Amino acid sequence: MSFWFELGFGSNPYVVKPLPSSADGRELLVGRDVELRALLRRIEEGDTHVVLEGPNGVGKTSLVAVAAWVATERFLEKKTPQLYLALPEPLQIKEDASEFISDCYFAIARAFLDNEEILKRADRKVPRTKDIKAWLESPVLKGRGFNLSSPFGGGGMAGSAAVNGSSGFSNAGFRATIRTWLRDAFPEGTGGMVGVIDNLELLETSNAARRLLEEIRDPVLQLTGMRWVLCGARGIARSVAATPRLNGVLSDPIEITPVADEYIPNLIDTRLRHYSVRPTSNAPVSAASFEHVYEVAHKNLRDSLRHAQSFSQDNESSFFLSRSESEIAEAFIKWIESLAVKHEASAKLQPRTRKLLEDLAAFGGTCSPSDFDQFGFNDRAHMRKNVVELERYGLVISSKDDDDQRRRSIEITSKGWLVHYARSQGLSAPTIPGL
Repeated sequence: MSFWFELGFGSNPYVVKPLPSSADGRELLVGRDVELRALLRRIEEGDTHVVLEGPNGVGKTSLVAVAAWVATERFLEKKTPQLYLALPEPLQIKEDASEFISDCYFAIARAFLDNEEILKRADRKVPRTKDIKAWLESPVLKGRGFNLSSPFGGGGMAGSAAVNGSSGFSNAGFRATIRTWLRDAFPEGTGGMVGVIDNLELLETSNAARRLLEEIRDPVLQLTGMRWVLCGARGIARSVAATPRLNGVLSDPIEITPVADEYIPNLIDTRLRHYSVRPTSNAPVSAASFEHVYEVAHKNLRDSLRHAQSFSQDNESSFFLSRSESEIAEAFIKWIESLAVKHEASAKLQPRTRKLLEDLAAFGGTCSPSDFDQFGFNDRAHMRKNVVELERYGLVISSKDDDDQRRRSIEITSKGWLVHYARSQGLSAPTIPGL
């Protein structure tokens, strides 16, 4: 019998991955009604692609997935003539523009195949997908070293190549086919595919993000029948959204802040009910306990769920079945304290560097290089030296962006918040049992 089933759950209620674009995802998206309505308005009523700016782990990708599902349901319920369909997965940003463009077209092709029936029911022009499906799934691609997650990377395939008896496609021919599909299925004002371009901050500098987005502007961002949602953290989405070549292509960013404290108990209770398979289930981390870890993790939902999951899996199911809710809650607090002390003890920081971490926490956890004077440094270089030391221990993450010193590109990590928690609570190894 599985661990979660023994505790009364069908599967892990603290799952960390983004919510699905489905009825389940909508049920589990708690505390986001305002943001959901704002995003739907941008998707359905705007003519620019949407930009979401917010901290890592705040739930941007989940929000988009659920919004796309709600938009589809609104069409099926005849509340709108616009049909929107979600791409199968978020697209992760990468520096190679050509490879990223190919990823986008491949994802669109998969979405047409996945949604063929709903397109037919909607009386939309459905492309002849048989040849494309055979080509995408062909063992010839695998045999020639192609990766199906990016089938056109590398040398490409000649237009005359035959695959499984079907017509092969050149890179340009495949893209032209997809553009035709989009135009035919989604004439102006009738909806489109909704795709996520995620993690803009991975490009680190505003310049790199700007170059990439400008390179994909015509082949990706100008596609008829596509509604893109670009997501970024540490100020990078806001930084690139207003550049001249992207003006009129990208919207002003929607700021996504952490789920408000008042919604957290309902968020966890909803998860526990959703995954429960019997009336009384033994939850390793209750709603009340989750409020505590959410505060420790500085309202980072993804990190909080990860901690709840790790605590659960660090114990046998018999531990949760044989103890009261209060005993389990106390054990969870001790577990969080132990984890915080372990990280604090491993970070051999100089006093000045330690002070920077504490000051940064008091500052809200993020700052820009231009804030150096607010932390008692004479210039950026001296602050940068201490930031690098914090990065070495994984306590902050930062992007060195010489082109935009105002970006809030320095951010405390999950580990950094745990170290701050240990320091702020006066925790030390001798006071924690088992260390």
